[in-house]
Amino acid sequence: MRITTQMLDETAKRTGIPINRTNLLSYINNSGQDNANSLLDALKEEKDKKVTAENTEIYKKLEKAADSLKEQSAKFAATGEDSFFEKFKDGGDNEELYAGVKNYVKCFNDTLSALKKAPGLLNDYYRQMMAEAAQDSSGALENIGISVGKDGTLSVDEEKLKDSKVEDIKAAFGPSGEFSSKAGFLADRVSDNAQTNARSVTNQYDASGSLYSQLASQYDFWG
Repeated sequence: MRITTQMLDETAKRTGIPINRTNLLSYINNSGQDNANSLLDALKEEKDKKVTAENTEIYKKLEKAADSLKEQSAKFAATGEDSFFEKFKDGGDNEELYAGVKNYVKCFNDTLSALKKAPGLLNDYYRQMMAEAAQDSSGALENIGISVGKDGTLSVDEEKLKDSKVEDIKAAFGPSGEFSSKAGFLADRVSDNAQTNARSVTNQYDASGSLYSQLASQYDFWG
Protein backbone atom coordinates (compact mmCIF):
# COMPACT_ATOMS: atom_id res chain seq x y z
CA MET A 1 0.00 0.00 0.00
CA ARG A 2 1.38 3.41 -0.96
CA ILE A 3 1.39 5.80 1.97
CA THR A 4 0.51 9.39 1.05
CA THR A 5 1.08 12.66 2.89
CA GLN A 6 -2.69 13.11 3.10
CA MET A 7 -3.05 9.77 4.91
CA LEU A 8 -0.36 10.74 7.42
CA ASP A 9 -1.90 14.16 7.98
CA GLU A 10 -5.33 12.64 8.58
CA THR A 11 -3.84 10.22 11.10
CA ALA A 12 -2.04 13.09 12.82
CA LYS A 13 -5.30 15.03 13.13
CA ARG A 14 -7.12 11.99 14.49
CA THR A 15 -4.57 11.41 17.24
CA GLY A 16 -4.43 15.07 18.24
CA ILE A 17 -0.82 16.13 17.69
CA PRO A 18 -0.08 19.02 20.07
CA ILE A 19 0.49 22.44 18.56
CA ASN A 20 3.41 24.83 18.59
CA ARG A 21 5.93 22.84 20.63
CA THR A 22 9.04 24.40 19.12
CA ASN A 23 9.06 26.22 15.81
CA LEU A 24 12.07 26.51 13.56
CA LEU A 25 12.36 30.27 13.91
CA SER A 26 12.71 29.94 17.68
CA TYR A 27 15.23 27.15 17.22
CA ILE A 28 17.36 29.33 14.94
CA ASN A 29 17.24 32.30 17.28
CA ASN A 30 18.31 30.17 20.28
CA SER A 31 20.88 28.00 18.55
CA GLY A 32 23.87 30.05 19.70
CA GLN A 33 25.09 30.89 16.20
CA ASP A 34 26.73 34.31 15.88
CA ASN A 35 24.74 35.28 12.83
CA ALA A 36 21.49 33.50 13.64
CA ASN A 37 19.44 36.54 14.61
CA SER A 38 16.97 35.96 11.83
CA LEU A 39 15.81 33.33 9.41
CA LEU A 40 17.49 35.09 6.49
CA ASP A 41 20.80 35.27 8.38
CA ALA A 42 20.65 31.54 9.00
CA LEU A 43 19.88 30.90 5.34
CA LYS A 44 22.84 33.03 4.31
CA GLU A 45 25.11 30.83 6.38
CA GLU A 46 23.59 27.77 4.76
CA LYS A 47 24.24 29.17 1.30
CA ASP A 48 27.94 29.51 2.06
CA LYS A 49 28.26 25.75 2.56
CA LYS A 50 29.67 24.00 -0.48
CA VAL A 51 27.69 20.97 -1.58
CA THR A 52 29.64 17.88 -2.56
CA ALA A 53 29.05 14.54 -4.23
CA GLU A 54 29.40 12.97 -0.80
CA ASN A 55 26.30 14.84 0.31
CA THR A 56 24.28 13.16 -2.43
CA GLU A 57 24.86 9.76 -0.85
CA ILE A 58 24.06 11.13 2.60
CA TYR A 59 20.75 12.54 1.40
CA LYS A 60 19.83 9.32 -0.40
CA LYS A 61 20.46 7.27 2.74
CA LEU A 62 18.42 9.74 4.76
CA GLU A 63 15.53 9.56 2.31
CA LYS A 64 15.56 5.75 2.39
CA ALA A 65 15.58 5.65 6.20
CA ALA A 66 12.80 8.22 6.47
CA ASP A 67 10.66 6.38 3.91
CA SER A 68 10.98 3.17 5.93
CA LEU A 69 9.95 4.98 9.10
CA LYS A 70 7.02 6.59 7.32
CA GLU A 71 5.76 3.20 6.12
CA GLN A 72 6.09 1.66 9.59
CA SER A 73 4.38 4.61 11.24
CA ALA A 74 1.44 4.47 8.86
CA LYS A 75 1.08 0.73 9.41
CA PHE A 76 1.06 1.09 13.19
CA ALA A 77 -1.29 4.09 13.20
CA ALA A 78 -3.84 2.50 10.85
CA THR A 79 -7.33 1.54 12.02
CA GLY A 80 -9.96 -0.91 10.78
CA GLU A 81 -10.37 -4.65 10.56
CA ASP A 82 -7.33 -5.08 8.30
CA SER A 83 -5.03 -2.95 10.45
CA PHE A 84 -1.83 -4.25 12.04
CA PHE A 85 -2.99 -4.31 15.66
CA GLU A 86 -6.38 -5.79 14.88
CA LYS A 87 -4.89 -9.23 14.22
CA PHE A 88 -3.58 -9.47 17.78
CA LYS A 89 -6.72 -8.49 19.69
CA ASP A 90 -7.82 -12.10 20.26
CA GLY A 91 -4.44 -13.38 21.44
CA GLY A 92 -2.37 -16.01 19.73
CA ASP A 93 1.21 -15.85 18.50
CA ASN A 94 2.52 -12.35 19.09
CA GLU A 95 5.98 -12.88 17.61
CA GLU A 96 4.98 -10.81 14.58
CA LEU A 97 3.99 -7.98 16.90
CA TYR A 98 7.31 -8.03 18.75
CA ALA A 99 9.23 -8.20 15.49
CA GLY A 100 7.21 -5.26 14.18
CA VAL A 101 8.03 -3.16 17.22
CA LYS A 102 11.74 -3.96 16.97
CA ASN A 103 11.70 -3.08 13.27
CA TYR A 104 9.94 0.18 14.06
CA VAL A 105 12.61 1.06 16.62
CA LYS A 106 15.32 0.28 14.06
CA CYS A 107 13.68 2.53 11.45
CA PHE A 108 13.36 5.35 13.98
CA ASN A 109 16.99 5.07 15.09
CA ASP A 110 18.24 4.78 11.50
CA THR A 111 16.46 8.02 10.61
CA LEU A 112 17.87 9.82 13.64
CA SER A 113 21.35 8.58 12.79
CA ALA A 114 21.03 9.68 9.17
CA LEU A 115 19.81 13.12 10.25
CA LYS A 116 22.89 13.56 12.44
CA LYS A 117 25.11 13.00 9.40
CA ALA A 118 23.11 15.20 7.02
CA PRO A 119 24.20 18.84 6.69
CA GLY A 120 21.75 21.69 6.93
CA LEU A 121 19.81 23.60 9.53
CA LEU A 122 16.48 22.00 8.59
CA ASN A 123 17.84 18.49 9.09
CA ASP A 124 19.11 19.48 12.53
CA TYR A 125 15.69 20.86 13.35
CA TYR A 126 13.95 17.65 12.26
CA ARG A 127 16.38 15.64 14.39
CA GLN A 128 15.47 17.76 17.40
CA MET A 129 11.74 17.33 16.73
CA MET A 130 12.06 13.54 16.40
CA ALA A 131 13.95 13.36 19.69
CA GLU A 132 11.26 15.51 21.29
CA ALA A 133 8.52 13.21 19.95
CA ALA A 134 10.22 10.22 21.57
CA GLN A 135 10.68 12.05 24.86
CA ASP A 136 7.02 13.10 24.86
CA SER A 137 5.98 9.44 24.64
CA SER A 138 8.70 8.08 26.93
CA GLY A 139 6.25 6.99 29.63
CA ALA A 140 4.21 4.76 27.32
CA LEU A 141 7.34 3.45 25.62
CA GLU A 142 9.18 2.61 28.82
CA ASN A 143 6.07 0.79 30.05
CA ILE A 144 6.69 -1.84 27.36
CA GLY A 145 10.47 -2.01 27.70
CA ILE A 146 11.59 0.71 25.29
CA SER A 147 13.87 3.33 26.81
CA VAL A 148 14.52 6.76 25.31
CA GLY A 149 18.04 8.18 25.30
CA LYS A 150 18.88 11.85 25.71
CA ASP A 151 19.28 12.15 21.95
CA GLY A 152 15.95 10.42 21.31
CA THR A 153 17.47 7.05 20.39
CA LEU A 154 15.28 4.08 21.35
CA SER A 155 16.51 0.88 23.03
CA VAL A 156 14.46 -2.33 23.39
CA ASP A 157 14.41 -4.63 26.39
CA GLU A 158 13.11 -7.70 24.55
CA GLU A 159 12.22 -9.60 27.70
CA LYS A 160 10.10 -6.76 29.06
CA LEU A 161 8.55 -6.20 25.63
CA LYS A 162 7.39 -9.82 25.45
CA ASP A 163 5.98 -9.60 28.96
CA SER A 164 3.91 -6.57 27.98
CA LYS A 165 0.21 -6.70 27.21
CA VAL A 166 -0.87 -6.18 23.61
CA GLU A 167 -3.06 -3.31 24.82
CA ASP A 168 -0.01 -1.54 26.28
CA ILE A 169 1.99 -1.98 23.08
CA LYS A 170 -0.93 -0.62 21.09
CA ALA A 171 -1.21 2.31 23.49
CA ALA A 172 2.43 3.19 22.83
CA PHE A 173 2.55 2.64 19.06
CA GLY A 174 -1.03 2.39 17.85
CA PRO A 175 -3.60 4.90 16.55
CA SER A 176 -4.74 5.97 20.01
CA GLY A 177 -1.28 7.30 20.88
CA GLU A 178 0.75 10.14 19.43
CA PHE A 179 4.15 8.61 18.81
CA SER A 180 3.58 6.85 15.47
CA SER A 181 1.64 9.78 14.06
CA LYS A 182 4.31 12.29 15.05
CA ALA A 183 7.15 10.11 13.80
CA GLY A 184 5.38 9.40 10.51
CA PHE A 185 4.55 13.06 10.00
CA LEU A 186 8.18 14.06 10.57
CA ALA A 187 9.51 11.21 8.44
CA ASP A 188 7.44 12.45 5.52
CA ARG A 189 8.99 15.92 5.82
CA VAL A 190 12.49 14.51 6.27
CA SER A 191 12.12 12.35 3.16
CA ASP A 192 10.89 15.26 1.03
CA ASN A 193 13.72 17.49 2.19
CA ALA A 194 16.36 14.81 1.59
CA GLN A 195 15.02 14.17 -1.91
CA THR A 196 15.06 17.89 -2.72
CA ASN A 197 18.61 18.32 -1.45
CA ALA A 198 19.88 15.25 -3.31
CA ARG A 199 18.40 16.64 -6.52
CA SER A 200 19.98 20.03 -5.82
CA VAL A 201 23.42 18.47 -5.41
CA THR A 202 23.01 16.44 -8.58
CA ASN A 203 22.04 19.55 -10.53
CA GLN A 204 24.97 21.47 -9.01
CA TYR A 205 22.70 23.94 -7.23
CA ASP A 206 23.17 25.18 -3.71
CA ALA A 207 20.74 23.27 -1.48
CA SER A 208 19.80 26.47 0.33
CA GLY A 209 17.60 27.55 -2.58
CA SER A 210 15.10 24.82 -1.87
CA LEU A 211 15.69 25.18 1.87
CA TYR A 212 14.20 28.66 1.89
CA SER A 213 10.87 27.61 0.41
CA GLN A 214 10.63 24.68 2.83
CA LEU A 215 11.40 26.86 5.82
CA ALA A 216 8.80 29.40 4.81
CA SER A 217 6.01 26.83 4.73
CA GLN A 218 7.07 24.20 7.28
CA TYR A 219 8.80 25.84 10.20
CA ASP A 220 5.64 25.83 12.31
CA PHE A 221 3.98 22.59 11.16
CA TRP A 222 2.70 21.58 14.61
CA GLY A 223 0.31 24.60 14.37
